[in-house]
Amino acid sequence: MVPNVSAHTGGTFTIIVSKNGVQPYNVQMLVNDTARWINVDDTTNVTHRILVDANSDGIYDGEDDWKSGNLTDSCEHVNGTKVDENCNAYFEIIFNETSLNMSYDDIVGTYAFTDLVYNQTSGNTTTIYGNVTVYSDKHVTPGFQNTEIINDIEDVEKEKSPILLIIATISAVGAIGLGAMIAFGKKDE
Repeated sequence: MVPNVSAHTGGTFTIIVSKNGVQPYNVQMLVNDTARWINVDDTTNVTHRILVDANSDGIYDGEDDWKSGNLTDSCEHVNGTKVDENCNAYFEIIFNETSLNMSYDDIVGTYAFTDLVYNQTSGNTTTIYGNVTVYSDKHVTPGFQNTEIINDIEDVEKEKSPILLIIATISAVGAIGLGAMIAFGKKDE
């Protein structure tokens, strides 16, 4: 078994939530990366809610799923502190073992999400769909090789050795015989 090591420290992938939809709506990233949805929709009386289907059961607001709460386009700050603690302009999920309390291999997969756009004036909700696909970032540790492959090659070489020796011997005898026929053949012809 080859030991694997995760070498990716993680980056942040920004998903823009606007009045024109979500961009990009299909995100590809690696384990240890962060998906961050930022609301830039400044339409009056419109909020966005991001729901992520964490367990791929097709239900976006289940007990185990991730929910942003209402996202607004900005939050008021005084001296670097939010005036309303419940105000959020962005929502993020860090796809690592610590944040998700999952094993590395269980994090790998596709997570469907929805942006629920609620217009308080009309009372209408529009749903926009997207996906976050998380790939593994495993590397073989230097200095460790798969010795099973090397042993298999050595076994094949050992099996070939007697056959090659026989072929070489027959070729040598044939070459000597041909050389003798040339050297001692009839001189009349």
